[in-house]
Amino acid sequence: MPNPVDFVVVVSSDDDYLNGYHLFTEKVNRRLRSGYQLHGQPFNVERIVCQAMIKPAESKSANGDVFTESTTDTTAFYKQPAIVK
Repeated sequence: MPNPVDFVVVVSSDDDYLNGYHLFTEKVNRRLRSGYQLHGQPFNVERIVCQAMIKPAESKSANGDVFTESTTDTTAFYKQPAIVK
């Protein structure tokens, strides 16, 4: 049985249209760093740009961390630095 896949669509906001889609690009890059892969070409609906992305249920990020659960916000994967006493 193949591993389950997490599927998301990253969507730009109204501010992105006026700012050259920099915020949208950062959203996509954040997902790429957390283990997602691009799924097809970006597409648009009027002024909204969308990018479909997939991530296998157990994939590794660029720093080697293994993610077994999918979440809607990649900031949940942030690790706080260790406190040195």
